[in-house]
Amino acid sequence: MRQIQPTLILATLILVLSLCGARLLWCSDCPKVDRDIKTYDEKIHAITMEFTQKPANPVDKDWVKAKLSFMVAVDQYTRRYLQVPFQHAYTDKENMEFQKQFSNRMTSMDARNTADLKDLLKKYEWFTISVFGSQADNDAWLLVQHADQDRPFQKRILNVLEGLYKIGHTKPSNYAYLYDRVARGENPPRPQRYGTQGRCVGPGKWEPHEIEDAANVDKRRAKVGLGTMEEYKAMFKDICHKAEGVI
Repeated sequence: MRQIQPTLILATLILVLSLCGARLLWCSDCPKVDRDIKTYDEKIHAITMEFTQKPANPVDKDWVKAKLSFMVAVDQYTRRYLQVPFQHAYTDKENMEFQKQFSNRMTSMDARNTADLKDLLKKYEWFTISVFGSQADNDAWLLVQHADQDRPFQKRILNVLEGLYKIGHTKPSNYAYLYDRVARGENPPRPQRYGTQGRCVGPGKWEPHEIEDAANVDKRRAKVGLGTMEEYKAMFKDICHKAEGVI
């Protein structure tokens, strides 16, 4: 008999309830927002239903890789959806309504992914390149990178990756990104080392948060396989729309 995945079933139930109750929250004169939120919910539901057809088996490395890939697919679809208000030319009112409805969905998605990843990590120290391949290593790192609701977890994994990247078992740039994420997430924030964390300061313009020994940041970036800061800033040309988003 196929093993049922409790967390995914719970996620599906929550999604169904949100679909049923969403109309109570919808802005009566925001049809574009209504339509876009409905499209998002239906897509996430479809992705989830497709994955739940696979029997859950955490001891099967192929299943683990598929699980990581599924979680990243949900993560990336959700984060790309943040561009919808700009792509669809929302008014200020529509944007406020979208943020009100979407923020809870994104927070719940991150929390669910973090919980599921932590469950997998009870069995495996990490999804090393040598055992799981580079894609699984990268997928797992991205989920940790976005686990901002659980800073102690991010710190714990940073310590794991610090040892692994030096022997080629995880991608060095993943360690760099997570190092900066952890540094900036502390209270008060510490200067980052690789310049990966920053904010939009205007349309098409992004600037990093404080960097330690900023004059040598490109040298440190090169050592972990990252391009120059100027090359990195250029990547945000079509992402930054105004001076407020923290990336």
